[in-house]
Amino acid sequence: MSQSPEDASKSLAFNGYHRKQTAEPDWFLCQVGRRTPGGEYLRRFWHPLAYVDELGDVPLRVRALGEDLIAFRDKSSRIGVLHLHCSHRNASLEFGVIEGRGLRCCYHGRLFDVDGTILEIPGEPAFERLRREASQGAYPTHVFGGILFVYMGPPEDLPVFPLYDRFSLPGVKLVPGPRWALDCNWIQIKENAVDPHHTQILHVIPQLRGMDHFANEFGNFPELAWTETPGGVMYLAARRVGENVWLRSAEILGANLHTISSIFESGHERKPASLPFMSIWTLPVDDDRSIGFYVSHVTENEPMPFEKRRYLESFGQTEDRPYRDRQWLPADYEAQSGQGRINIHALEQLGTQDRGIMLFRRQIRRGIEAVARGETPRGFYRTQSDVPPTFANDCIVPADTIGGDPDDPAALRRFADRMAAEYVRSPPMAALAQNLRG
Repeated sequence: MSQSPEDASKSLAFNGYHRKQTAEPDWFLCQVGRRTPGGEYLRRFWHPLAYVDELGDVPLRVRALGEDLIAFRDKSSRIGVLHLHCSHRNASLEFGVIEGRGLRCCYHGRLFDVDGTILEIPGEPAFERLRREASQGAYPTHVFGGILFVYMGPPEDLPVFPLYDRFSLPGVKLVPGPRWALDCNWIQIKENAVDPHHTQILHVIPQLRGMDHFANEFGNFPELAWTETPGGVMYLAARRVGENVWLRSAEILGANLHTISSIFESGHERKPASLPFMSIWTLPVDDDRSIGFYVSHVTENEPMPFEKRRYLESFGQTEDRPYRDRQWLPADYEAQSGQGRINIHALEQLGTQDRGIMLFRRQIRRGIEAVARGETPRGFYRTQSDVPPTFANDCIVPADTIGGDPDDPAALRRFADRMAAEYVRSPPMAALAQNLRG
């Protein structure tokens, strides 16, 4: 005689003693250091390192992918990123002197150019020989959106910095935001972007407790679809809102960038595509620490004062609130860092709503394997013409146009699947840019 579902569930009651609690992290995916599979993969991408306005009259000590570095802007306005310790006697260049050209070590005065080559060695008779034989470790840099990016991979295989279509829409400026420090592995931050199921739970709690944060309509449970895109992974969430169906999407591009549409969207105003809202890069600092850098996409006719928008888009992204407040109104920081400094995938019990998580992890695994074979991973581009379109946006259509009953979950899923294919055929940002140009 078979058990009923209720009886089967009861048989698992009070099973804490039998529940496995320890396992190893998936080091293949999660490690970020040199010569690790994941670290070599990550070194094929441009990573955010600092905001440009942090570069002042003394060097900025930073850490990225398990390496200690120095970032500086010399008095000729050139930016360099060097290994922390001087290649001469390992003195720390955080105490170096910024000069008209390069950075001088405070200990014995070696002057390094922004590319790590030696410009001067005071008092050294063998200077000409040493400058040909020695150098300071350095990495290529790129500035975009007020953020300093660094490429820490093999210099003979330097990718272009990808200027995605959403970065150059007419009338939309990019405003850099504050950094978000999280005490957890980079994977659990990025995969949150293709986990739309959490938005109608985690981000509706503030509304239930009296705070105006995400739009109330996020509480309507959507039907979900996921797909790989030319640049990464995307989710699509279709939900009924009055006489409309609102299709929200977000996308991860490459390893470290994800793009989202507005957290204030309510689904009431019909539109074929929406403007971008935020683009967020994650820097893997160490295996168990990460920093988020982002830009807000801002127009002249913002619907709310920018100061309020900036507060709401940053709310709950760091540990800057009292513990009791974070318990009462948990947000992304609590959900992501609360998984542990490195989430143990072997202890998870995943369901059907976690398909985006598995899709993302498979894509990262394939990228790591590609690098190990000497190939390039998805998201690595040699020229700007190789950079694909992006897809995260809000599409809101009349409910009676989706090709089925908008109250039927299966019809909503079919609509989401159909629109995923339609986006790839006809990228929404291209049409939006054309409309903005008139």
